[in-house]
This record gives sequence, structure tokens and C-alpha cells, in this order.
Amino acid sequence: MTLKKMKRMIKMKIKTSISLAFGIITSLAILNSHKALAQDKDGKVITEPEAKEAVKRTKPILDNLDSLLVLWYVKGNASAKTKRAQNVRGYKEGEIPQFTDSVYAERLRMIESPLPFTYNSTVKAYIDLYAYRKRAQVEKMLGISEYYFPIMEEIFDRYKMPVEIKYLSIVESALNTRAVSVVGATGLWQFMYSTGKMYDLKVNSYVDLRKDPVKSTEAAAKYLRDLHNLFGDWFLAIAAYNCGPGNVNKAIRRSGGKRTFWEIYRYLPIETRGYVPAFIAATYVFTYHQEHNLYPVEISLPTLTDTVMVNRDINFKVLSNGLDISMDLLKDLNPQYKMGIIPGRGKSYTLVLPIKSASLFVSLSDSLYAKYAGQLPEDIGANFDRNSITPIRRTKPTATATVTNTADKKRITYLVKSGDNIGILADVYDVSVSDIRRWNKLRKNQLLRGQRLIVYIPANQTEYYNKINKMTQLQKKRLSQIEPDFIGKNETGNVDNANPGDKTLVAAPIKKTGTTVQKKSPNESTTQKKELQKVQNTQKKEEVNDDDKNEPQYTSYVVKRGDTFWNLSQKFGIKVEDLKNDNGLKVAQDLKIGLKIKIRKP
Repeated sequence: MTLKKMKRMIKMKIKTSISLAFGIITSLAILNSHKALAQDKDGKVITEPEAKEAVKRTKPILDNLDSLLVLWYVKGNASAKTKRAQNVRGYKEGEIPQFTDSVYAERLRMIESPLPFTYNSTVKAYIDLYAYRKRAQVEKMLGISEYYFPIMEEIFDRYKMPVEIKYLSIVESALNTRAVSVVGATGLWQFMYSTGKMYDLKVNSYVDLRKDPVKSTEAAAKYLRDLHNLFGDWFLAIAAYNCGPGNVNKAIRRSGGKRTFWEIYRYLPIETRGYVPAFIAATYVFTYHQEHNLYPVEISLPTLTDTVMVNRDINFKVLSNGLDISMDLLKDLNPQYKMGIIPGRGKSYTLVLPIKSASLFVSLSDSLYAKYAGQLPEDIGANFDRNSITPIRRTKPTATATVTNTADKKRITYLVKSGDNIGILADVYDVSVSDIRRWNKLRKNQLLRGQRLIVYIPANQTEYYNKINKMTQLQKKRLSQIEPDFIGKNETGNVDNANPGDKTLVAAPIKKTGTTVQKKSPNESTTQKKELQKVQNTQKKEEVNDDDKNEPQYTSYVVKRGDTFWNLSQKFGIKVEDLKNDNGLKVAQDLKIGLKIKIRKP
């Protein structure tokens, strides 16, 4: 070997050694920089045994993971096709990859997010939980996330929040809408009753909106945004979401005024200490699941769904039979209905259906409602072509007039008032909700104050129907309540063979003259004359319009040092959103000391 070659080899070895040393130093620097964040104010690092013990103490997280094993729509394993398509690393069946701390730290650093995803022994303990110990459950959650995450991403993006917060639902409920904690926290986002009520998540005998995927995510976005405005840090907001802002403030005080999660770690409740590390670990595993040979299980929930509005009482049994949908699927698409009953009396509720079934519901809605009311036999869908989604024509009874043909009707306009409900308006105008929606090209049943609605009414009854525009909400509700006594009844009080759901017979019985069907004027009915006279007399006596009664009352308040939207909402018993909207405020910076604001009276 020549001297020249020896020198070249020595130089190469030196370069290799330097590169290796630099890589080790860099890795150690990364780890040390992250571990430094896992220290308390005395500089004590969280040890690995301590981190593993923290995982054991987060029992709700472990219980939620195990609850996935009994869900009917996620049983089984990831398909071979899915594994082949996503197995970018060429792993063998059942192989569990292992990685070094420096790899975990670097991957977390590479996630494109404003959140500071740090790595330390506690985060590693939760990565071990998700990527090694609970692999079957993670694959099920990966499958479920394909249904729920698009919903969450749209909402968090709309609220201008980091979309990675969607992974918090994994820690909260393992994406199980029916998850209920030992203290009563419920749904995907584990809302307690009081907090849910504060963010418009209604709970009654029939409905628990904490289980509604859309409404509960909206509420979670508002709550987390308010907490972020309070603490100015997303990880502290997430910790407060778990244990409450009071406990986080207490931990900040005990730490000597530290303002990051890792600095106040040891002063938080034991369960909350594992909450943010679990969130970071869930984000890591879902982002890099392919690198860990983890693949989504195929689930039975349909990827294409649509939402329809239900404005009358109906139950899941009628929907299941009429739309040919399994009860299990109805319950899992609409988990907010506790007893399988949608109480649509005087209020509209959402119903999520597979997209084809949603079209079928729109066509069959009147028949479905009539079946639930006991007016139709069980096989309500028997005369329906499900493949074309086109109703087969039926012969209408000769005694039934129709309001859908506007040729002999007069067009009038109604100005929507505060508190108006499309169902009540349909009742008092003697038409159907679908008529009002079709005439005004409405996609939903929601009405806006000041909106002008087109309504077609019999030309010879214009004076009668024009009076509705001047009625108060109370008078309209009273008028609509006389409907059950007159629906489908002829002059003798017997029920005609009317088409179910046709509202033409509301408020006026049918008078038959030969073969021609005529509708009596409402003033020709003695009973209805009395009811109408009662409404008119009430209108004269009422000096205060019902709209004015619905208007909120306010008191004034001058903003002081330390005031926040959250604190003011708690102090005065109002919603944060109402406080902001009433005063035209958007962010915490708008709440300046000395500013005079309106406070809505409860």
C-alpha cells in the first residue's frame, strides 16, 4: 500500500468518525432540548419509571381504548388490500418496528403545526401505549377517523384553530360517541352536563347533544378557543379542558408563575399530567402510522352521508322499516337520540342518513310521519321504487284539495319575525313545510329574522291570511293548536279518506257540492270563528309585542384589569358567544380596560 493511499484512508476514517460523533451529539442535543421541557421549577427531569406510572394512572384513556372492541361496525382487521397499498416500508405481516428516541424527536419536530410537539420520557410512554401495546385498538381508531376527522377538520379550520386538535378526541373518547366516564362526561369530546349546557349542548329525556358529532365538535372548538384566549397557550388550554381552568391557574401559582405545560406538570392533578403527553403521542402515531406497520380497519359507517331536517315526531323503527336501514346504523349515525325517538314537535332536528336514503326520506317524509302517528300501515315503502328514488304515482282521494298547484291561488308575502318556526307557519297558513321550502327555494327549515317568505293561499281568503302577518308569536301558536280538531274532518266530524300529510284540510272542513270540492271560508266555521275572535281580542289587549318580549335585556359594565371573556361569562351567568356578539368583540385583545360593554340579563 502506497503512502498516498494510506493518507487517503486515514482522512476518510477521520471524516467518518467526525460525522458519527456529530450525529450522536446532534441526537443528544435534540433529546436534551426536549427533556429540558419536562422539568419542574427545580430542574428535576421526569424519569422513565415515573412516565410509565403516569400512563397506568390515566385509567379513562385505557378504558376508552378497550371500549372500541365491542363496536359492531369496527370488528375485524385491516384488509389485505389496505395493507398492501399503505405498507410503504415493506414490513412483514405482524412485524412491530422499533425506533430510537432521536427518530421520535425528529418526526415530531417535522409535523407541520403551530403546536410545540415536544418529546420526552412521558410522551414516549404514551407512544409505547398506542404503537405497541394497543395496536388493535389504534387500527380501529384509524378506520373510524376516516368518518369523523373530516367533520372535525372543517370545524376547527372554520374557527381558525390548529386542525391537529382533532387528535384530542382520541384521548378523550377513542372516537366512541357513546363513551361515558365514571363522572358522567359524555360523547366524543367528553362534555360534563354543566359545561355542555354552557355551549348549547341540550340534554333531555330524548336528546343528548353531547353525543352529536357535529354539535359537540362545534362546542369543543368554542370551549378550547375560549381557554386559549384565557391562557395564551394551546397545551395549557388542552390541560384546562381536562381539569378545568381553576386547576390550571392553581398549578401556575404553585409553580411560581410558570406559563408552559411542562413547567407546571408536577402541580397539575395526576390524571391531567398524562393528558397532553397522550395527545402528543396520539398525534405522532396517527401521523406516522404507516411507519409503525399500522393500518385502518374498514368500518361499516358510510363515507357519503347527507343531513335532513325532521320537524315532526318520529322514531327509528319507522325510519328503519320505511327506508330499509338497520337500526344499528341509524343509532351510530345519530347517537344523540337516547331512546331512538326524534321529538320534532315545534322544533327541527337533524337526521344523518346514507346519501341515497336521505333522498328517499325527502320523498317519503309525509308517509313516514303519518306511519308514526298511526295513520298508515307498516309497509309504507311498499309502493316505492328504491332504485330510481322516484315515487310511484298514487291515486289521490277525490275529497282532497291540494295546495301544491298554485294556478288558482294568490301569492302573498310574510315577513319572518324573531322566534318564527317554519312548522307553525305552515300550520297557520294551512300548507306543508315542503310547500314553503319549495316556493322559497329553501335548503333547510331554518328561517332568518327579516326574511320574506312567499306563500300561496286561496284567493277568496286573502283578508283572513293577511292578518297572520300582524299576529304575535303567542297568537300564531294558539292558532296552530286548533289544528288537530280539524285535520281531515268533514262537516259531520268524520275523517275523510285524505292523503296523509296533506295540510289543505287544516283550519277548514271540506264542503262537497256535487262532484266539485270546495273549501269553506274559515269564517264559515263557528268553532273557528270563536278561535279567531279570541286571537284578535288577545292581539288588541297585548300592548307589548311578542318580538319585544323575546328581545334580551341588558345592563352595562366597565371592563377592569384581569377581566376575560371566560371570567365575565362565569360572573354574570351568560355565554361567551353572546358576550362577544352583543358588543361586537372578537378576540381577547378587544376587551380593553375601561371599555363599557353590554351584559345580557339572564
